[in-house]
Amino acid sequence: MQKLFLLLSVTILLLAGCGGKGGQVTEEQSVETEKQAVVNASESSPEESETEEPETEEPETVEEPEPEESASKEDSRSEDGGSKEQIPAEKKPGQETQQPDGKQNEATQPQTTQQEPEQPSQPEQSSQPEPVSYSPQRVVQLATEKTKANGKIYIPDDLDRMLAEGTLSQEDYNACYPTDGAGYLEYYVATDLNEARDVSGTVKFNSEDDIAANIAGMYNSLPQQYFYIEYHGTVMYGGKECYVFYCYRA
Repeated sequence: MQKLFLLLSVTILLLAGCGGKGGQVTEEQSVETEKQAVVNASESSPEESETEEPETEEPETVEEPEPEESASKEDSRSEDGGSKEQIPAEKKPGQETQQPDGKQNEATQPQTTQQEPEQPSQPEQSSQPEPVSYSPQRVVQLATEKTKANGKIYIPDDLDRMLAEGTLSQEDYNACYPTDGAGYLEYYVATDLNEARDVSGTVKFNSEDDIAANIAGMYNSLPQQYFYIEYHGTVMYGGKECYVFYCYRA
C-alpha cells in the first residue's frame, strides 16, 4: 500500500508540473488520472497485488466419529495386519489341515507303532508233577505183615513147620517151596506214586503202606487161608509202567 501511495504522489506532482504547458488539470481529470494510475500500478506489479490480498482461512472440517462397528472392524484389521495371522478356513471332511509352514498337521498323520520282534516262545512247562518212585520190595514186606495180622497163613512158614516136624522130606520141601503149588493173582500198580491207583482206579495211593494195605484187604476178601506175595518185575499196563505183584493163595 505504501508503494501505491508513493506512486500516486509522484503522479500528482508530475501532473502539477505539466500544468504550465497544457493548462490546469481539472479535479475530475486528476481523479481519473489517479484511478488510471492505480490500475496501471496494480497491473504492473501482480506479485505485490497478490501479496496484499487478504488470506482467507478455510473452515476446519470436523470428522464425524464412525460407528463402533466400523471401528471394531478397523481394529480387527489392524490387529490382523500386525500379527499377520490368517484365520484357518473351515476344514472339510477328508481335507487335511495345513500348517503355516506347509507341513501337515501332526495330529492328522497316522502314527505307526513299531511292533516289537516276537520272542521265541518258551516251551510250556508240564503241569504234571515230578515222578515219585517207591520200593516194590518194601510193599511186599508190608503187605505180608498186614495179611498175617489178619489171620492168614504164610505158605513159606507152613513149609518150614512141616520140614521141622519131619512130616515133609527135604526133597519135597525143595519142590514145594515157597508156593507149594498155589495159584496166584496178578496185581498191577503204577511205578509213579503220583499215578498209583487200585484195581478199580478210584482209590489213590499216597505211600507204600497204602499199597500194602490194599493188598492185605484183597486177601481178606478171599476164602483161602494160605497166601504168598511176590514182586515179579514191571510191565506196561493201561499205557503206564506198572509194578507187577503175584499174590498166591491156597
